[in-house]
Amino acid sequence: MDLESWHSVTPERIAQHIAYRMTCDVVIDGFCGAGGNTIQLAMTCNHVIAIDIDPVKIELAKHNAAVYGVADRIEFIVGDFMELASTLKADCVFLSLLGEGLNISDKTFTHCLT
Repeated sequence: MDLESWHSVTPERIAQHIAYRMTCDVVIDGFCGAGGNTIQLAMTCNHVIAIDIDPVKIELAKHNAAVYGVADRIEFIVGDFMELASTLKADCVFLSLLGEGLNISDKTFTHCLT
């Protein structure tokens, strides 16, 4: 992982807990970074759509997903989640905005459709 990813990745136990709480069929990780949450979501969900605007982060996430043996459950997209959101379909959306530079006071959001 690169230095920025080490500082922004969700600790593994926390990512595991989030993934357990978000168990569903299809989930979107809109700001996947190096894949910490994406990987854990792939362990509890059938399909993960992982998006990041930085192609280097997507490559790191792909590598990390392969190490954890979940790459086959993840669709990686290089792009801007804010522009892609209206075109995507999923049961849940996970957004962790650490380091994204957005002016939002609560930096972690989840939304599940019921």
